[in-house]
Amino acid sequence: MLLALLACSMSHAPARAATPGQNAVAHLENQFGLNDRQARGALGALLVFAREKLPKPQFDQLATRIPNAEVAMAAVKQQGVVTRPLDDISEYEQSLASLGIGQTVASQIAPAVVQFLGEAGFSEEQAILAGILR
Repeated sequence: MLLALLACSMSHAPARAATPGQNAVAHLENQFGLNDRQARGALGALLVFAREKLPKPQFDQLATRIPNAEVAMAAVKQQGVVTRPLDDISEYEQSLASLGIGQTVASQIAPAVVQFLGEAGFSEEQAILAGILR
């Protein structure tokens, strides 16, 4: 387990394209070598961050592309991954430490989700998420 956590925190995984039918969780698992809990937690925390930054209609549009978005957001709060408002992207990235995700990988997750949305054909949602990461 320790080796897996170290690999996750030190990995510089090459970008991998989304495969047909792949969901965002599987994409993060494959691209960064995350386990299911880490990938779901990273995605849930990103959704919490997006909810805080976006108007409701835009957030709702984005969340429809992420299966079980509400469940994922509730889970990261229950698990203590997100314990306060995430005011900027660096706070999002810091929240991932509780999942055993190091800063190097944490800084790559949000851009990977943006990339995934584009590759999956969700260009509007890709633009929405990219807009809050600037």
